Amino acid sequence: MPLATEPNSQLWTWLSSLDIGLLNLSTFGLFALEGAGIPGIPGILPMLAQAAAIDAGHTTLTAAIVWGVLGNWLGSVAGYAAARWGVHLLPAHWLQARKTQRAARLLRRWGAGLVIVSRSIGSLRTPVTLLAGVIHYPLPRYTLLSLVGAALHVAVWQTVLWKFGPVVVPQIERWGGALTMAAVVLGLAAWGVWAYQKRAGRRSA
Repeated sequence: MPLATEPNSQLWTWLSSLDIGLLNLSTFGLFALEGAGIPGIPGILPMLAQAAAIDAGHTTLTAAIVWGVLGNWLGSVAGYAAARWGVHLLPAHWLQARKTQRAARLLRRWGAGLVIVSRSIGSLRTPVTLLAGVIHYPLPRYTLLSLVGAALHVAVWQTVLWKFGPVVVPQIERWGGALTMAAVVLGLAAWGVWAYQKRAGRRSA
């Protein structure tokens, strides 16, 4: 059973009221985009909404996991296919980047484990998904490994959010403003450092 929901959580109440059909399609769609390697997709959002729907009795944990796994897995295969048969569309500088080359070496050496782990680690998901297609990693093997990775990723996180979502969401509401401001400040600081380093690099060149 999930932990008791804290009272007066408007966000949790709103999440619980979402249409389950639309929620399932949204879960599938967002996870498919995330699985394909598109960065910045907030996979935690449909999981929180699914957790609220489970808590309200509108769906089950199993159903929520299935929708997430299917989206993540099929998106992963789609991303692989796009890279394998559309490699000419990828930016040349990305293929030649040091980080990309390092990911390619890791994929060749640790293939199976890396494909599985990449489903849960955003910094690996994009390069591993695309590089698996670029280097023609065996499709049947990739398909099976990505299914295992998607199942582990979604099952673990969906269960955790179902258990602790009723506690986490009120805290997000309570501290949302402060967290947003902190994120903006950190983002501006990171941009400032990047701009300074780029300018310094131009001067030295």
